[in-house]
Amino acid sequence: MSKKWIEIGLNILFWIFSSWLIIYSFSITEHLVSITDGVVTGNTEHSDDLINFFGIGQPIFALYFYIQFYFTQKLTDKSKFKSVITQIIIGMAVFLGFYIIVIKLFFLGFIHIVWFPSLWYGIFIFYTTVAMAYGLIKAWSKMEVDKRNLELINNQTELNLLRSQLHPHFLFNTMNNLLAMVDQSKNPKLAKSIDKLSGLLRYVVYENKSDFVPVSKEIQFIQDFSELHLLRFEDNEVDYKLNITGTNDVQLIEKGILLSFVENAFKHGVQPEFNSFIHIDIDITNATKFIFDIKNSMPPKLDLDSVGGYGLKSTKERLQLAYSKRHSLEIEENQNSFNVTLIINTDEGNNS
Repeated sequence: MSKKWIEIGLNILFWIFSSWLIIYSFSITEHLVSITDGVVTGNTEHSDDLINFFGIGQPIFALYFYIQFYFTQKLTDKSKFKSVITQIIIGMAVFLGFYIIVIKLFFLGFIHIVWFPSLWYGIFIFYTTVAMAYGLIKAWSKMEVDKRNLELINNQTELNLLRSQLHPHFLFNTMNNLLAMVDQSKNPKLAKSIDKLSGLLRYVVYENKSDFVPVSKEIQFIQDFSELHLLRFEDNEVDYKLNITGTNDVQLIEKGILLSFVENAFKHGVQPEFNSFIHIDIDITNATKFIFDIKNSMPPKLDLDSVGGYGLKSTKERLQLAYSKRHSLEIEENQNSFNVTLIINTDEGNNS
């Protein structure tokens, strides 16, 4: 049996037991004890009015319970904490107001009305406490699962990078040695290329300890990556542009989250002897929002089904786990171009 059905079963048992306990216990009006020939007997009398009142109230409490449970699960989202607290308080106030209206409209004539407020408030506090505890436990459990999934994806991504790098430390040191051997005045392009490759290796080797990096480093990484790819083409063969708007480049972003988009553009969007283009626009005018837009050409005779692939799929999963509801990703594909727009709310990342 799956965890989902076990949870549903436990919820049903909880409501059966709690409803029975409340209706049976709180509907007692008298408890008579008699002694006959030394034998003690008792008789408990229940009020039909109270049974009806609490019986009608339980479905309403169930609705209130799951509304508060739904709101409480959102408390783990720091960006929505204040609004969620407000929603919880409003939910309590609305429910209390509804109780007062129901009492005045339907139950004022009941003989045991004097009992209702204290008993009803006790039930209200009980279900509120359980709903919030249940919501927090559920949210914490989901956070732990998401955290483990993200670690697995990051570990797999790191493993794939290491497999494709062939001992990055060795290559990094080799690049430095080659750069020292190059006559930069005679071969400036070669020297610059080696320096760019060295920068990529440095980023891979020395930035691995941090899950988040400043936007400035991620931008420099994709710029170096792009320039190395451009070496395969003539100077005017690819219209490559990287435009940056804004100066808020210290906000933190998931490391390597942009690489698959840029790699995809070079892999599928450019072709020798074809008028290709790759245009990247990055907007960091907002201190808590990162906007990345990349558009590339679609050369003819390209197998469109191969666009994206594992790298793009993996990036979507990383975005969902790292940013959950704090990002939007739009991919537009047509016969002539492929366009990706990614918007990330980095506020929580900066506070982590």
